[in-house]
Amino acid sequence: MTSQDLKEEVAKMGEKLLIKLKQIPQADTVEIISFTIIIVFIAAVLVITSVACSGCCCTNNKHRAVRVQPKGEV
Repeated sequence: MTSQDLKEEVAKMGEKLLIKLKQIPQADTVEIISFTIIIVFIAAVLVITSVACSGCCCTNNKHRAVRVQPKGEV
């Protein structure tokens, strides 16, 4: 898939989302609840991804193994 195809697909999905958002006031309860569940799921995935990325990719702490040396004579 080329980048142009990807841009077109994202634009089509965005247009479909806008159409669905405009139709929500006339939608029945099941459609509203299902749409809300999908939005909450997408938001949760984005939050979890950002937290995971900030925890492993964005920290400057390098986890180095510390070697334990035997204690000298007392």
